[in-house]
Amino acid sequence: MHLSDALAEKVARLPSESGVYLFKDIHGKVLYVGKATSLRSRVRSYFGGGDSRYQIPALLRLITTVDVIV
Repeated sequence: MHLSDALAEKVARLPSESGVYLFKDIHGKVLYVGKATSLRSRVRSYFGGGDSRYQIPALLRLITTVDVIV
């Protein structure tokens, strides 16, 4: 999966604390909300192919930003 430079930079800077992540599209609409004990590990698993659910590739094509709540 090819990430935009801005999204790749944001994912690289995510905290390792637990919290909630929100995947948003270009219009700021929330596409997916998830929780994780390590935000960095969980969000990176989506983009690194660590999540094999069938809907994930379609979701990843729409994501333009990730927001987190620690």
